[in-house]
Amino acid sequence: MAEKTKEQKCEYPEQSASVDPQTGSLLFQRLPQEIRNLIWTQLFCSTRFTFGQRPAKGYHKAWFRPAGNGLALLRTCRRARLEIGDSWLRYVTFCFEDIETMLDRLSARPIDTLSKLRHMRIRGDLFKLSHSDYDVHHRLVSALKLLPGLRLDQLTVLGGGAPHVCYDALTGLIKHGNGWNTLRYICHTSEMLGFPLEQSISHPRDRWKAQPQYWRKPQPKHWQTIMEARDGVASNPSVVVYRAKEPAKYGSILDPSRRVKFEQKPRHGQNLREDTFPADPELMTGDEPKKELLVIVKRGSGVDYEEKEDSPLTEDDIRRDFPGKTWGQIRAEATKNRFRYRNEDGAWPFGPVGDEEEYPPEVDSYKDVDEYGWPLFHSHPALRHFAL
Repeated sequence: MAEKTKEQKCEYPEQSASVDPQTGSLLFQRLPQEIRNLIWTQLFCSTRFTFGQRPAKGYHKAWFRPAGNGLALLRTCRRARLEIGDSWLRYVTFCFEDIETMLDRLSARPIDTLSKLRHMRIRGDLFKLSHSDYDVHHRLVSALKLLPGLRLDQLTVLGGGAPHVCYDALTGLIKHGNGWNTLRYICHTSEMLGFPLEQSISHPRDRWKAQPQYWRKPQPKHWQTIMEARDGVASNPSVVVYRAKEPAKYGSILDPSRRVKFEQKPRHGQNLREDTFPADPELMTGDEPKKELLVIVKRGSGVDYEEKEDSPLTEDDIRRDFPGKTWGQIRAEATKNRFRYRNEDGAWPFGPVGDEEEYPPEVDSYKDVDEYGWPLFHSHPALRHFAL
């Protein structure tokens, strides 16, 4: 085989050849730099890169990968690549179908790279890590603590778990979350604000047993109080809740004309404490649970929201359970512990476990970067009517 030429060995063509000045190009010769920058911004703002595995039927997972043409412009035009540089990181949306994939992809990146990301979407509220003698479900807020340097303009979370899990995960993000200036939390069901008090959060570990601070409270008033305590009233943080106008019209919650602002108050004629709520009939009757919720949280003006490497530990902090370890080391240890559940014959006792080799990834196709869907869960009665 002939030896590769110098140009073939280069990862990017501009490293081996001079940049064509494009003297005959109307784009580069007729349009000023400011207009071209607007074109690049518009292009990358409508681009997303999707990674990870989405729950599917049974125990299987549907793997996703981004379309191969997301950065086609940078690969085909040296002049455009030189102008754009790595500014595209500030405009594209990175979508992760599970929390582990987010950590796999981002935790190994240098802080300088993480700090340039501005738009991210993550599906999921909890993820499980196996310890030597027990399993722990960690919240998303704990995972973000492993990404120091993160300072997103907007983080979108798709909360598709049980209603009380969604409620607790969102509360954790509001109380302890950093790395984002605006949080958009989308819940598949209005039950998140309608489940009765007795469905408070429980967890196998003692520190996660049901506590009053996890009980459902009037929202967004309570969340607003938390944000004002964190950022200061003068900085003007805000928490707003919206409900979809129509049931089972998933994705409509992002259309301002198809949602209404929602504020939760004790029902007329009842003298309830603010931390006491029975099932809310307004949200739990008929098709009302099928209306999506959108909670938009904005940090206070001038607040430093960057995720810090030495940030205080949260209640279920991964760093407490694996002190001084990187995500790669944590994942390796948790994966090793996971195999203690195998039967004596080596079989997995909870059904088939798919991997990327057994289930080839699907290419993410979309018309709009904000498009999303809800997986179909058969195992949880509250989610049986939420199909992708």
